[in-house]
Amino acid sequence: MSTNSENPIQPNQVSESEMQSNTKKISKWESMTSGIFRKLLILFLVTYLFPECSSFGPKNSQSSLIIVHMTIVKDEMILDELIDPRFQKVSLRKGDKSIEYSESSEHYYYFQNLKEGQYEIYDAIHLLNRGASDFAFSSTKQPNKIDIDFDLEDIRKSRIDLQPGTVVFMGSFHVTVDFKFQEEPKIKVRFSKTNEEELAAMDHLHKNFPRSGWGQKAKSRVKLLSSFAQ
Repeated sequence: MSTNSENPIQPNQVSESEMQSNTKKISKWESMTSGIFRKLLILFLVTYLFPECSSFGPKNSQSSLIIVHMTIVKDEMILDELIDPRFQKVSLRKGDKSIEYSESSEHYYYFQNLKEGQYEIYDAIHLLNRGASDFAFSSTKQPNKIDIDFDLEDIRKSRIDLQPGTVVFMGSFHVTVDFKFQEEPKIKVRFSKTNEEELAAMDHLHKNFPRSGWGQKAKSRVKLLSSFAQ
């Protein structure tokens, strides 16, 4: 009697063990699929919501990048000074063709996937009284934008011969604007290009875009420039 009463319990015990095993397998599968889903979601967000990040990189081994450093200091103390003043347009020229920057970071402007040839600074525009928007507001004291006219000497100094597959620092342009009542503002541009400025530009590119192909090229350039400084 005791044997007959124990036999029906054994199949139930095996079934519970199998259920626990299946539950663990399902849990592992759900964990793995949820992890894959999270990665795909992150990739989607980076690719479609932030296309400028995903597209910042060399197209091929022959593509090159030019870095321009440009700052502006002006004597107006209105809404524009509440944010970090930057240029809304910076462009280079190659022959008769002008090229606008494709990416920026702080006061650095990047011109990517350029072909070999001679390039020089061409134009720069800064909107005034922007506040937190992308639109200029009218003012009785000043125009709604600062359009930089580079003189021939600065253009000549900025000229570089770009080689394939390189990252090149064109130089720094420091713009100062002195506003005059009912007169055109007085604009001064100072150009400089030192080893320290180039090192800072390359280091900034590498630290802010470490996974980009440009960032890796900048890292190699930083090592080379640092060895010269020693």
